[in-house]
Amino acid sequence: MSQIEVKELTKNYGSLIALDHFDMSVEKGECIAMLGPNGAGKSTFLKIATNVIHPTSGSITIRGINIGDDPMAALQKVGPLVELPEFYPYLNGKEILDFVCRVKGASREQIKSETERLSVLLSMNDYIDRKCGQYSRGMKQRLALACSMAMDPEILILDEPTFGLDPRGMREFVDIISDLNRKEHKTVILSTHLISEAREVASRVIIMNHGRKMMDMKNEKDISMMKITFSGTINGDAFKNDGMEIVESGDNWATISVRGMTGNSKVIEKLLSGGVNVNWVEPVNNIEKTYLELVD
Repeated sequence: MSQIEVKELTKNYGSLIALDHFDMSVEKGECIAMLGPNGAGKSTFLKIATNVIHPTSGSITIRGINIGDDPMAALQKVGPLVELPEFYPYLNGKEILDFVCRVKGASREQIKSETERLSVLLSMNDYIDRKCGQYSRGMKQRLALACSMAMDPEILILDEPTFGLDPRGMREFVDIISDLNRKEHKTVILSTHLISEAREVASRVIIMNHGRKMMDMKNEKDISMMKITFSGTINGDAFKNDGMEIVESGDNWATISVRGMTGNSKVIEKLLSGGVNVNWVEPVNNIEKTYLELVD
């Protein structure tokens, strides 16, 4: 059984269809990026998945438990970060984490160790004792992620976790999420507008538009793509033994996938040795290419 099963999930606001018969299965340890423009349905899905709002129809089961039947049990091992994080301005970060851990059933000893662990992991020690009313957007985002990670949940559901962060903060967040998924084997579902973020962190990418799932694709990080323009004739069969493959082609152009450590120079050498004159080479982001084809 999949860790998460989503079937025919639909959310209507009057005549507006925010989510349209959405299906998805998530296996334990996957990292899924939901990619799409504003209004695509990403946040609507994540709010339903964390019981913030209820669907018009359809169902979500987490760890075999239907959220509609027993949300407390279904979400027991889920760490959510949805909506813009806001905290009581007169409490400090340590007090916020203390409260979240207590709600999750932690003992006094667990609260102390969790607060220390998360403060170090998310680099919050410099301001964990400061009132939240003095926090920047990035500080609030870190504290919100810490709250979602409190008491070591199996599943993290994150709505645009890097939104509003500076480049350094975004880099650190991506590294943290990647480590949680790859080293600690957490299941992660996150939404993002950033193709680069989806490509870097996710094992699967779901492209959404107008409330519908347009594509569910594996993110094969060991494969890069390049588009070449050339004169001559390419022997496609000769490429395959060297970790290269022609994905699509036309008159005097081709898109080539390159697996593993094979560099662009090896592709060009292969072409030149086959009597092909290379006129132009440019990298192709397969996720970006698919996104632009599907999203209007």
